[in-house]
Amino acid sequence: MSLRRFFIHPSDITGETAQLTGPEAHHLRTVLRLNSGDPITFFDGTGARYQARIERILKDRVTATILGQTRDLPPKARLHLGQALLKGQKMDFILQKATELGVDAISPFYSEHGIHKQPKDTQMDRWQRIVLEACKQCDRATPPEIHAPRELTELMAVPPPYDARLIFWEHETQQTLNEFLAGQSKDCRSVLFLLGPEGGFSEAEVACAQKNGFTPVSLGPRILRAETATLAATAILQFTLGNLDPVLPDDQEKSSCEPLSNG
Repeated sequence: MSLRRFFIHPSDITGETAQLTGPEAHHLRTVLRLNSGDPITFFDGTGARYQARIERILKDRVTATILGQTRDLPPKARLHLGQALLKGQKMDFILQKATELGVDAISPFYSEHGIHKQPKDTQMDRWQRIVLEACKQCDRATPPEIHAPRELTELMAVPPPYDARLIFWEHETQQTLNEFLAGQSKDCRSVLFLLGPEGGFSEAEVACAQKNGFTPVSLGPRILRAETATLAATAILQFTLGNLDPVLPDDQEKSSCEPLSNG
């Protein structure tokens, strides 16, 4: 049975002592009904993973002793997903699954055939909660960065350099992802890739993307649902770039620290 996982702010860890408060402490105490002595895992949002033991459960906080620490290994290639805003719970689904698949950053955008209205003020908080819960489910110590929605043209002009810029387009009939990656003069260590809405990208958007250094690539002959296309593109990229390779024991040891306490 895997250990229960909780997010904790780095400032709430002092030496070998951790103080869990707020909704996470309430969940531990009231929903999961854990007890003193139970082992748990903490994530601090910066990539650190702490093995801990519950010491005291109070009404407003949970005190635990830190027993050891590890960190996630960096990915072989960092992926930044540009996702057209989708209707209903489809966006929630994509945020959840992109987190589980290891995407490093997610940028929602407004598109010609998609959603144009501004999201509610509470939407970003909701998205952050979805991402954190997905991290706990898949044992990911570093949550992806979630950007506020913006116009597609703004996202296309993102200044940081990427080894590859891709736009997945259902009308592309020549370039496949494998062919594109095989034609790269150097290994891809960072990729910004764009997925469209239910109505797809317009020809004007694809032309604009090409002017900004994006290469249109195909996901095959089938017309996929927007959320299916995003999951397929993300999984294919992660596999092709080596991010789904198993972690070797020697690599895992490099990410581990000595126990902070023998308990």
